[in-house]
Amino acid sequence: MSGFLPKILLVMAGGSLGAAGRYLVSLGAIRLLGTGLNWGTFAANMIGCFVIGVTFALVDRLPLLTPPVRLFFMTGFLGAFTTFSTYALELVESIRGGGFGAAALAFVAHNIGGIGLVLAGIWLVQILFKGGATWP
Repeated sequence: MSGFLPKILLVMAGGSLGAAGRYLVSLGAIRLLGTGLNWGTFAANMIGCFVIGVTFALVDRLPLLTPPVRLFFMTGFLGAFTTFSTYALELVESIRGGGFGAAALAFVAHNIGGIGLVLAGIWLVQILFKGGATWP
């Protein structure tokens, strides 16, 4: 795929679906767990971290994951689905409202959980494909 506009359109299309998916995850989390903590943001970030780890590990194994597909899915969909900027804002709001303990817990959970799930996604693909790249 050549040209700037087709690439931007792929990112936009994936991003619109990712944003809708993130919204649905947030609604589901509120319905299931309430509004005490920002579970929707946490769930979207953790799911996104795991899925991007799986996708990253599959890039060299599946011819389907072409550069245009990666633009659509990884940059567009997962970029909009995961919500780091929302997460950062929610931490700041929590701290400003006196919820330093909740903010600290969310910070640790998002960062440690996110890194762990990226690694878990990569590990899962290595197990399923029995070898291949050994990183990490």
